[in-house]
Amino acid sequence: MQRTDDILLARLGEAYLYESEVKSLQTANLSSVDSTAIIQQYIQNWAQEELLLQKAVLNINQNELEIEKRLEAYRRSLLIHAYEQKLIQQQLDTLVLIDELETYYNQHTDDYILGTKIVKVVFVKASTMAPKLDSLKHWLFNEDSIDTDKIESYSHQYAKRFYNNPKEWLTWTDFEEIFPSEFNISALSMKKNTMSLEDTLHVYLVRLMDMKAQGEIAPLEYVEEEIKSILLNQRKLKTVGIIQHKLLEDAKKSKQFEIY
Repeated sequence: MQRTDDILLARLGEAYLYESEVKSLQTANLSSVDSTAIIQQYIQNWAQEELLLQKAVLNINQNELEIEKRLEAYRRSLLIHAYEQKLIQQQLDTLVLIDELETYYNQHTDDYILGTKIVKVVFVKASTMAPKLDSLKHWLFNEDSIDTDKIESYSHQYAKRFYNNPKEWLTWTDFEEIFPSEFNISALSMKKNTMSLEDTLHVYLVRLMDMKAQGEIAPLEYVEEEIKSILLNQRKLKTVGIIQHKLLEDAKKSKQFEIY
């Protein structure tokens, strides 16, 4: 039935599309031209879907599809899932200890073979005109120790880009993308673990801290979040099982559930 309290945008047979149904598409950051184009496309999509629906109603035996039965099953599934998630949030311990991570990792090392080379680096990109570049190179390239505090202090003042995350591994591809395409960094290795590159504007200084080749077992740090997700999912499944069992036992005790 057509409404009189809204602006009609389109009609297809006995189906009507109103302005209130497309208000969410009209955002403040869109120009009037873009907004009109988006709404027109929405109307076209709505008409196509409505046409298919109307043809389906005429040509499909809805009794054979058991639509009401399927909708009820879907409704039940949504409610149960929402309730389970609520109970999980209330009862699930999300703290994963390092011992648990290490145990799972050691039992499943074959699942964590590296498909690509990964590196751990300290990296500084600075202007060729930046002050104290010799000092920076000394702090970064010293064979005995790397002076992270001085490098970090310098980088906050002068660096165009600075990277020093002791726990984070980078894929070789991501690492290569730091540099201009004309630079070849393939010579960087654990034997030659420092590199200084320069173009007309910038100097790129790299200290390689660790490297793992393709085909090696990934370090725990690299797969820690993935393992944590697996362990938490296992806990969720276990928690759901415990909840289901307790609900059933409580129903039996209270005589709510009886088998005849």
